[in-house]
Amino acid sequence: MTNAFTPGQGIPVRLAVGDFWTWRADGFVAAYPPEAFVLTYVLTPRSGGAPMMVAAVVDGDGWLIEVPSATTSTAEDGAYTWAAIATRRSDGARVSLITGAVIVDPDPTLGGDTRSAAHKMLDAVEAVLAGRITKDVDAYTIEGRSLTRVPFETLVQTRNRLRREVAAEDRAACGLGPLRVRNVRLA
Repeated sequence: MTNAFTPGQGIPVRLAVGDFWTWRADGFVAAYPPEAFVLTYVLTPRSGGAPMMVAAVVDGDGWLIEVPSATTSTAEDGAYTWAAIATRRSDGARVSLITGAVIVDPDPTLGGDTRSAAHKMLDAVEAVLAGRITKDVDAYTIEGRSLTRVPFETLVQTRNRLRREVAAEDRAACGLGPLRVRNVRLA
């Protein structure tokens, strides 16, 4: 039976704070056998911060990586860069085998704001547009101080771009590919 506790090959593309993380790395065993090497995964937040070091353990003919919920509960959500590193037991020499990226989602049991940056910006632009509907002045000066607002058309263009970006994120979150738009010529 396969479920979330059955490790698949390679690090998943999405993880969640507070979840049990597990995966296998069997492809490295032939070149980096466990009796001669230690395999470690290093997950580094792209926004900065301390990397998380995760040691693989020997499991049958391969490597098993397990990160308990107690450890992942202290992780920050966001984008991470990861690297699989083999370290030779005899002299500590190391080699980076493969690198990649992973998204760590917020802990789903804590609630809070789970919108993406694009979605937050879209909501902010729409709020500005809603407030600007009743205003008819783009620039004014009072006692030598000037204020120039972003042109309404620029806000509309930004909103439309952000709507497309959020729609693409929503489609990806549902496992759907990019939306294909056909140009249709009306008679």
